[in-house]
Amino acid sequence: MPDTSMAKGQLIRRGVVDAVNIPGFALGSTMTGFAVIAKEAGFDFWMIVATTASVWGLPGQVAFASLYATGASLMLIFVAVALANMRMMLMVISGADILHLRERNLPLWRRVLMMHFLAITSWAQIGFMQTRYSPDQLVPYYTGFSLMIFVFGMTGTVAGFFFDDLIPPEFLRIIIFITPIYILMLVINSRQTINRLAVVIGGSLCPFFYLGLGSWSVLAAGLIGGSMAMGLFTYHQRRNANDIL
Repeated sequence: MPDTSMAKGQLIRRGVVDAVNIPGFALGSTMTGFAVIAKEAGFDFWMIVATTASVWGLPGQVAFASLYATGASLMLIFVAVALANMRMMLMVISGADILHLRERNLPLWRRVLMMHFLAITSWAQIGFMQTRYSPDQLVPYYTGFSLMIFVFGMTGTVAGFFFDDLIPPEFLRIIIFITPIYILMLVINSRQTINRLAVVIGGSLCPFFYLGLGSWSVLAAGLIGGSMAMGLFTYHQRRNANDIL
């Protein structure tokens, strides 16, 4: 049952405290790795900071830096970044639904700003915490959590730009994967059986798909794994309903 005894200020602080843990350090480390990649691509300090602050999505940021390094046109970069970040559209729709934003009397600019700060780490966190807090409590919790995550991300970006010479580049590239690993662990530990099943099936299929599909293997494994998990879960529910009848 959700805990309804916490005040708004306590929820914001709880979100901040939860962010100052594995989620914050994982995302900060990820942005450190991005800053190194962007600096190698020819970005100056302000370009790197502006990219993290405005795009706030690692796939789009990496696509931007990679195409910039090749001298691609501005239109091509814009389209590539838009397509790379399009995958986040469903995440934003899901996050807005978890927070019940449509039911709140918030101005459009505030809702847009709240969703801009929705990193996949924040989305996974509020999905994990929605059984602990009510929708009214999730908004202040999300506010504290997502803003602190953003602070970690910007700090990691600045650190990556200035300290790239002190840390081996190979290590900085490796830490980009810290956030995906954290998200994977969070999903596996979720209460929704269908989420865990989708991860297991997709993760098991991906190595085999890679042999024939290469870089498309992740997309194919995710699509097929999610579809199979949905089918198995629906079949199990119908079977249980028939047994009850």
